[in-house]
This record gives sequence, C-alpha cells and structure tokens, in this order.
Amino acid sequence: MFFKWENHHIFAVLLLLKYIIMKKVITKNILAVLLFGMLTSSVVGNNFENMNREIPLIFIKNNTGKIIYEKPGNIYSNKIEDIDFSHFKNGYYTLEINKDFQIEIKPFTIISGEVIFHKTGEKTIFKPVIRAKKNKILISKLNFEAFTMKVDIYYEDELILSDNIKGEKLIEKTYSLQKEKKGNYKVITTVNDRRYTKEFSL
Repeated sequence: MFFKWENHHIFAVLLLLKYIIMKKVITKNILAVLLFGMLTSSVVGNNFENMNREIPLIFIKNNTGKIIYEKPGNIYSNKIEDIDFSHFKNGYYTLEINKDFQIEIKPFTIISGEVIFHKTGEKTIFKPVIRAKKNKILISKLNFEAFTMKVDIYYEDELILSDNIKGEKLIEKTYSLQKEKKGNYKVITTVNDRRYTKEFSL
C-alpha cells in the first residue's frame, strides 16, 4: 500500500477553489455552494449512493457535549419544528442539524423557559467527502479553520495507512491502493474531535 498526490479532473476544480480561498474573492457560503454542487454531481455520476438524504438528524447537546435529544428533521427548512424545550433546564446548549455533507450548529440558552438562540455563534462544519474509484480513494474537505485532519484506512479491518493533514483550508487528497487488494475497505477521518466513517468494497 502506498499513497501519493494524483492529478484528477475533480481536483483541477478543487485547486481553483483553493486559489479563490487564498485570494478571498468570494464568501465562504458561495464557495461552499460551488464545492457542494461539484461534489454531489461527481458522486452521482460515479454511481455512488445518493448522499443527499431527505431526513437529516437533529441533535441537542448540553454544555458537556452529551447528546440529550435527537429526532429526524426537515432538510428543506431551517425551522426547528416540534421540539418541546419545556423540559430543558436552564443552561447553555447546542443544536446540530446533521446532514450528509455538513453539520449546522446553532447554540442557544434556556433561561426560565425562554429559548434564546445565539445567531453570532452559529456555524457550519463541512464533512469530508470520501470517494472510491478503481484502486484510488479521494478525500475532499472544506476546512476553513485549518484543523488537522487524521486519515486512517483499513483493509479487512486491518489498519494499512495513517496520515495527518495539517493547516489546509481546502483539503484534496488521493491515496492509491494496491490493485490486487480486493475486498472491504474503511476510511475513518477525524477532524476537531469529530469522526467520520466511510465503508466500501473494491
């Protein structure tokens, strides 16, 4: 097993996006839309499962990070519907809308039964997009905070590669697998204490 940088048509676009980030000529939101559309098209075009599921998960975490509430949500609306906040104690919480390509984080406080959302603290975390094509694994991620991303690749439950990618706002990485190694693979990426897993067979 070995890995290396590869030239690939999708990464030509990613390099352009990296240039745009460096020049700061468009906003993060517009950049995210461009990357999301490009990656979604690529995934569908390569006969992978449709990753834009219609029902994301909504989590509420307390100030220690423990999940205390979860439910399906409506992907077509940012409104938080049918959540009964009356049984929550006074304190600070975060609400997370967990979609396939991103996680929307909305912090709020409850004081005497009143729910106060903190708009200035809201943010979006973009998940790594992991694709497999022939004997290659392609990983892309918008990483505006430039957190280190750890990549672990398993073959038949055996760790065969571990990599750390540091300080990049736009990550695009290709790993080449041995062609004769057919079977089950698992890729685990960890960014800022969040773990994402993708399994596939070659």
